[in-house]
Amino acid sequence: MFFIGIFGIEQAQKQIGTRNNAICPSCGAMTRFELFKQYSYFHIFFIPTFRWNVRYFAKPVCCGKIYELDPGIGQQYERRMNPEIKDEHMRPLNLHSRFKTCSCCGARVENNFSFCPYCGRRI
Repeated sequence: MFFIGIFGIEQAQKQIGTRNNAICPSCGAMTRFELFKQYSYFHIFFIPTFRWNVRYFAKPVCCGKIYELDPGIGQQYERRMNPEIKDEHMRPLNLHSRFKTCSCCGARVENNFSFCPYCGRRI
């Protein structure tokens, strides 16, 4: 009798949905959130058998910040329930961003700019 055991531990990330017409907490722009699920899993013969360390993330397309989403809200999105995402459901992860968003025209400009190169207003 001969047995070859192929097993291992890996991480995976998958998109679970989007939330349209939301207000970004960092820049105040009307945006769309892309929602992701990240987890670690153990597999045998390339079949996932056990998952742990499940985390949910929301990424607004306007400024590129990443927020960790409340696990209860993330699970509801996985079940296609589409709950409302409030500011208290998100915790910012990357506190320093390369870009700012102009409050007048909504353009993305680098952090070292004091004036918007598109409309000329002070940022």
